[in-house]
Parts: sequence; structure tokens; C-alpha cells
Amino acid sequence: MQDHVRSEFRFTQLLVATVLLMIGYPYFSDDSVGAFLGGMSSLIICCAGVYAVHTTRWRFAAAIVFALFAAGSLTVIDFVQGVRGHPLVEFSFFLFYSFITLAVFLEVIQTIDIKRDTIFGTVAVYLLVGLTFGTLYDFVETISPGSFHAHVVFAGVDGGLGFRQLLYFSFMTLTTVGYGDITAVTAPAQSVVAIEGVIGVLYVAVLVARIVGIYSAKRESDF
Repeated sequence: MQDHVRSEFRFTQLLVATVLLMIGYPYFSDDSVGAFLGGMSSLIICCAGVYAVHTTRWRFAAAIVFALFAAGSLTVIDFVQGVRGHPLVEFSFFLFYSFITLAVFLEVIQTIDIKRDTIFGTVAVYLLVGLTFGTLYDFVETISPGSFHAHVVFAGVDGGLGFRQLLYFSFMTLTTVGYGDITAVTAPAQSVVAIEGVIGVLYVAVLVARIVGIYSAKRESDF
């Protein structure tokens, strides 16, 4: 019974882990303490993401593989070697976030019996899209410095843009706010930014409206 109850809240747990990262990431400084906190937050999302898809065998197995790849690269490069901003770490987490986002998206969009946890799953997917693209932007900037340009001076930033600034830029793009303080300069960067902008508009307009509509109709039929 307890395992069933926990499974009912697997998307909720993923949403909480993602929100905690979003709240905490601006305060993850560039020193060893900030690196540790950022790494632990990422590992918590790995655990929550794996648990969120554990009800399907092949998705669970694939999530384990991607999570081990991400956690392994983070442990070896960040914690052991003390190197931050390594493309292998960024790419491994991009793969993991992409898989979890797609897996949860496919499950919630195919669900007919909409529950509260399903609603939380749609929100988690939206936030994970921003996190996935933020990680991708960080990877692009690492392998091709200057792909993104800051038109303002960010507090505490010495040198090029890092994950914190690019994650912020990702959510500004996803929500189509677009303050203009950061812009994509190179063609590959502009391409992925355009894709995220389109996803942000379509996701809210189509999927969230559909899920909420089904959930509302179900509640009305229960009365």
C-alpha cells in the first residue's frame, strides 16, 4: 500500500526536486561549496527522474543508464578532478534531462485517467524543458565560446557566461519573456533558442490545456 502511495506521487517528487534546483541555483557560487551544492542538486534530480519513470521497465532501465553516465561524469570530473564547466558533464546531463523530459511527456499525454500527480507531471515537464535547454546552452557555450553574448554585466560573473546565466536565459526564452540581456550569436545557438521558443508556446497552448480540461471534466463527472 505504501509503495502504491509513493508511486502516485512520483511526478510530484520530480517537480519538487526541479523547483528546489531552480530556487537554489542562483546561490551556487563558483567555489568548491557552490560546486558541491550544485552537484548534489543535480544528483537529486537524477534520483527523482529515475523514480518518475520506474513503472515502465525499458524506460526505467534507460533512465538508470543515463543517470549513471551523468552522475559518473559529474563525480569524476567535478568532484575528483575539481574541473567545472566540462563538456562531458554538460552533455551527459543534457542526455539525461532530455530522456526524462520525453519519457514523462509521453506518459502524461497518453494518460486518460488524469490525477493530481499527472497535473504536477505536466508542470515538471515544462520546467525540465527549461533545464534541458539551459544545460544544452551551457554545453554549446563551452565547446564554442562566444555563442551567447551578455549585453549587461552580471553580478559575480568573471569571464564568459556559465550555467547559472544560461539557465536563466533558457527560462526567459521558454516563457517568451526575452529581456534581451543575453542573446544567441552563432547560428547553432540561434537554432536551439528558436526551437525552445516554439516548444514553450506550443506546450502551454496545447498540452497543459488538454490535461487540465480532461482533469476538470473528470471532476465534474464525479459529482
